[in-house]
Amino acid sequence: MSEKKEGDKIPRHGVPKGSRTKNQELLYDVNVATSTHAEQARTLTEKMSTATLCTISERSDGCPYGSFVTYAIHDGHPIFLISVLAEHTKNLEAESRASLMVSESGEGNPLALGRVTLLGKCEKLSKDDDPSLKEVYLRRHPNASFYIDFEDFSFYKLKISEARYIGGFGRMSWVDGPDWENSEPDPLFESAGDIISHMNEDHEDAMVIICKEMSKAKDTTSATMTGIDRYGFEMSAMTAEGPRPIRIGFENEATDSEEARKEIVALVKKARGDI
Repeated sequence: MSEKKEGDKIPRHGVPKGSRTKNQELLYDVNVATSTHAEQARTLTEKMSTATLCTISERSDGCPYGSFVTYAIHDGHPIFLISVLAEHTKNLEAESRASLMVSESGEGNPLALGRVTLLGKCEKLSKDDDPSLKEVYLRRHPNASFYIDFEDFSFYKLKISEARYIGGFGRMSWVDGPDWENSEPDPLFESAGDIISHMNEDHEDAMVIICKEMSKAKDTTSATMTGIDRYGFEMSAMTAEGPRPIRIGFENEATDSEEARKEIVALVKKARGDI
């Protein structure tokens, strides 16, 4: 079962357990709106397109067998186009239980990046029964057009029963099937990279003002945007105690890059006392 309900807003940063950690006190409102772990997991799987498929080995007496695969998301679940000659295909024909591990790419400590393990059963799909399978897959993997119609290649879908999401240090939970089904990927995930680059290259001064005026990081000397979603954005603020995470919520949810721009502008004006 999931540890959080879909409607709950889950803080992205928590104070490490254990200790007299005044220096670890959050410098922003812990109740600031953010996406649930189900939404974050859905967003990560939509953003990536390669993963590790783990099947139960038919050859090696039931040992887990991991293999590299490409995938696309179809109706909320990953689909694979795999050959009958592949070892994982043989495994799935004998035992449908499987998992898919999707990992976020990026710089820095890899353990601080997001990853999600999707668990469930794989079912073989007919290319002829649902033409949208080809459309969805080729949109994500256009080079597959060379072999997508080969008779020895088939689509399999992993029907997710639950997922284990890890968003970095201290941010993790189980997401159950209903929460997965009811969640949606963040609408900004495709434009997030461009927004972050633009803010870091051209508007660091605005982020410093927001940190100083809208969080406890009053001594911020520099700031870098590290993430953005429909509910708000995150920064790394350089303080006297080193870099500290800051999250600021939007007044209204942003469903595209233009709405996100307006929300950020409104926050800057508020921090400067213009409104």
